[in-house]
Amino acid sequence: IESLEKQISKAFNNDIFKSVDFNPKINLSEDEKNYYIHADLPGMNKDQVKMELSDDDRVLTISGERETIIDNSNEGANANKEALKEETKKEAKKENNKKYSRIECSYGKFSRSFTLPENANLENIQAKMDNGVLEVTINKKE
Repeated sequence: IESLEKQISKAFNNDIFKSVDFNPKINLSEDEKNYYIHADLPGMNKDQVKMELSDDDRVLTISGERETIIDNSNEGANANKEALKEETKKEAKKENNKKYSRIECSYGKFSRSFTLPENANLENIQAKMDNGVLEVTINKKE
């Protein structure tokens, strides 16, 4: 297996075992009073997710980054990272003294944008995160 991993890594310039863009699954729904956006963000917490609303074109953007479990030791050159990120990486490295033979989960940065309907109340948008699922509730104007 180790020989095969080396051959594959050489063929793909080591990129095959690095993180790829994370594209979370989204459910859009509505009822009489609200629009809903549900985003599956496994392993993430609310501090890792950012929401921005562009008032001029009524676009809601949800973005963030799901940290990789792969130890890329050459990433240590960036000394000006936040202390919290550094602590998280140290904990991940302790946990990641493993040799992975298969990684099916996606990691990396993501950004999803949604154009909100004309009857969406931009003044009252609520969001909550529970068990890796982000739920955004947008009230409808009466």
